[in-house]
Amino acid sequence: MSKAWICAGALLLAGCASAPPPPSRGWSGKLGYRVEASANQRVQAGSALFELSGNAASGKLLLTSPLGTTLALAQWGPSGLSLSDGKSERAYGSLEELGTALGEALQGPALPLAALFDWLQDRPVAALDFERDGAALLQLGWRIERPEPQRLHLSQGPISLRLVLSP
Repeated sequence: MSKAWICAGALLLAGCASAPPPPSRGWSGKLGYRVEASANQRVQAGSALFELSGNAASGKLLLTSPLGTTLALAQWGPSGLSLSDGKSERAYGSLEELGTALGEALQGPALPLAALFDWLQDRPVAALDFERDGAALLQLGWRIERPEPQRLHLSQGPISLRLVLSP
């Protein structure tokens, strides 16, 4: 083999190694949340392991404790939308309603499930208005920051979410 072919092959492999993961692969890692204190509640904070797969049309979000206990399983697709806590399951009419239920469980605003797929790929939802504030993206009332490639910070009002993505 010529040196040119070997170099071309090495460059091709190096390019593949640094490419971002495809959306269908999904994301996993650790999710931390904090809800600031208000007049009728004290500060709340917690964490969970998460797995997000699919897309806005059909997907799944699994939240588990560090010991592996299912805290919440949200699923959506052509057959319906549901949220389960391992003990009971409830159906929802839209992804927005499902995001609202997850947000209420954290005593915060609705979680933007559909937008998460774009935000995890470091881009705004194309069909919606957005602004840039330095390196931060502002969309749907959320401030989205990507301080490092494996970290995503989301905040709106009293709630902040920190995602640390697994490599």
